[in-house]
This record gives sequence, C-alpha cells and structure tokens, in this order.
Amino acid sequence: MLQISRTLAGIGIVTACLSAQAAADFITPGAYGWVRGDADSAYFEWDLFTSASGGNAPDIGQFPGELPDGWVTPDVIDSTGTAFVTGSGNFYSPFGPINLRVTVPNYGYGSGQTTLLVQVATEGNELDYDGVRAMGETPVETTFITREVGDMGFAVEVLFAFTIGGNPGEIVIDIPTADAHVSVDRIAVDTLALADACVGDFDGDGSVDTRDVIAFLNAWTSGDGSADVNGDGSVNTQDVIAFLNFWTSGC
Repeated sequence: MLQISRTLAGIGIVTACLSAQAAADFITPGAYGWVRGDADSAYFEWDLFTSASGGNAPDIGQFPGELPDGWVTPDVIDSTGTAFVTGSGNFYSPFGPINLRVTVPNYGYGSGQTTLLVQVATEGNELDYDGVRAMGETPVETTFITREVGDMGFAVEVLFAFTIGGNPGEIVIDIPTADAHVSVDRIAVDTLALADACVGDFDGDGSVDTRDVIAFLNAWTSGDGSADVNGDGSVNTQDVIAFLNFWTSGC
C-alpha cells in the first residue's frame, strides 16, 4: 500500500493516498472508532441527486432510519445557483466553480464534540480541497481513497475528517469545486457525537500525545475557532494555558 503525505498550505492538513485501486468503495467509520448504527452516531449517503436547489433525500442509506422529532432534514444543494443535475443524477456545471452545501442533523447536546467524516466522489475536474469547511472549520485530515486518471480528468474519492465543538443539532458542510466541469457523483456523511469530549485529544485520534499539541498550535496560530478551548469566545494565550492543562491531565 503506497502512502504519500504532504501538508496543504497554511493549515496543517495531512493528505494521504491510501490506495492505487480505482473505484474503491467509500470507507466505513471503523478506522475512526465507531460503527454505523452505534449510539450517538448518524449516517447519510447520496448517489443520486434530483434537484440542484434541494429536496435531495439520501438514497443509499441513512441512520437513524426514521429521524427523531425536531431533527432537520438532510439535504444537498448548490449554493451558487449555477449547477444542474445531469440525467445520471450528478451535480455539474460547465459555467464555473460551484459550491455544494450539505446539511445533516446531529445530536444537539450543546457540549462535547462531534467527529465528522465527509466523503465525496467526483469525475472530471476536482474539488477545491483547501476550501472545504464544516461549520466554518477546516478539516483535521484529508485522505484520498482513490485518485485515478479518467476519461476526462480524474476520478477521485476523498475523505475529510473534522472535529466540531459543542455538538450542534445541525451541521452545515460546504464543498466547493476548483473549476467548472466537475461532476459530483456521490456524498457520504458520518457523525459521532461525544457529550463529554476529551479536550487533550485535540486531533481526535483516541490518544493524548505530542500530535495533539502540534494540532492545537496549528489551529491556535491560524485563529481557528476550535482553539477556543476555554469557551470564552476568543482565541488567545488563555487558551494555550487551558489546553496544556487539559493535555497534561490526559483523558
């Protein structure tokens, strides 16, 4: 298995090419510590879109199968208004970049954190990988499952992992393309909500180690909201002190 790592400019995201096999399936969240259907998890997947302006119900699968009362309806739209849905059910635009906005419900505990996995399959031109956001946050990890030369450009399957603080009841994800002529074929979203998060495990990999310090300092230096670990609404030196206390205490 070939692995290639690089750092995307300015935001410390590790990108790994995990496989040279084409047309690999999206991965399940097992490598990230849970199974679809576990308590406090959610799952929504689309392979067929019907309208660029919304009303796209997950057609591959979802969990919970029947949404609890008060949960928002999962959906995918093009927020630029320039895309259309092709006859094969893909988002596409020949006119310029588009932005797919994915909305999914979550367990709104109001504390702790949610681990979020977003997987996208495209053909032709590619996504703006640096521009992908969830609740305004940058990914903590970007992983290429496959990236193969196709008939017109590349066939790509990519996973973005996020750590979202506070367990909001609604998660909004923005997936921009880098150019026109990107065919978005498939999207999957998995979440796991933890009501009592381990702040010292800043990168969410299940261990408290020096990688968490590096991840925190990257976020703190860029002013990322995830570095506001003391929850006072500002990213400042008090957060450094608070994080080091959490990190020293472990989980």
